[in-house]
Amino acid sequence: MPGREMDVIVVPYDVERGDTPGARGARELVSRGLLAEVERRGLGVHVSEIPVRRPEAGKAAVVAEIGRSVARAVALAHSQRRFPLVVSGGCLVAVGVVTGLQRTGRELRVVWIDAHGDFNTPESTPSGYWDGMALAAVCGRSLPEVYKSVELRPIHFRNVVHLAGRCFDPPEVEDFERLHLSVVPPEEVGSERCLRLLAEGAEGAAANRDLYLHVDLDGLDPRDAPAVSFPCPGGPPLDAVLTCFAALKLPAAMTLSTASFAHADDEQAARTLDTCRRLLDAFLLRD
Repeated sequence: MPGREMDVIVVPYDVERGDTPGARGARELVSRGLLAEVERRGLGVHVSEIPVRRPEAGKAAVVAEIGRSVARAVALAHSQRRFPLVVSGGCLVAVGVVTGLQRTGRELRVVWIDAHGDFNTPESTPSGYWDGMALAAVCGRSLPEVYKSVELRPIHFRNVVHLAGRCFDPPEVEDFERLHLSVVPPEEVGSERCLRLLAEGAEGAAANRDLYLHVDLDGLDPRDAPAVSFPCPGGPPLDAVLTCFAALKLPAAMTLSTASFAHADDEQAARTLDTCRRLLDAFLLRD
């Protein structure tokens, strides 16, 4: 990434809502200085925010419009040779990011870091929360009213690796096993098996595919990223995640999702911010 410019695309929405702590956290992550080190290194940084133009249109229409706007912004970033970093209040933004990358002609593989499976469907979800269906939507298994409207082409399960999950619903576990989707639990993040799965994508059958890296901050150990919407104990330490990053090529786009500072004290906020900077530095420091 050195020598390149970066488009920071802020998506201050939690599904379709802009009034939750997670939605506000997207803006706060930037305003608290996420990009200070990037700018110090001399990279050009362009910050934009995704608007909601028709908040009265209904949930599906609003989510789809956000997705289309994100897709346009990601595709535009690449057309101008800028790296798209998407800072979002929720994980469903991935539908727009993937679509935007596909519009540039890219075939993709996905590395999804998250405490939760995000693999529910409307039939399996215990909560009805659409963000918990984000990866399923990216794979074409959920929310067709969203991903079809955004014009996403579903990603096949063999091109997805899920890292750090430990708060799965039983139907998600069953579907992961039935579909043979690669799942790496927290205690294996950074292990030989984990690095082999990541390397197989980089060097094996998926070698010609570009990478989309999705990081829900709750995937990490809460001691490293305490300021998140849904903290979940037992996550991998930051150093283990950075070991994984070292095995990955530069992604075509990266997402940082679900920061929430509503219940974080100053020290917790600073710790989370430092973690996010180190996640970016894992790629910024490369030759």
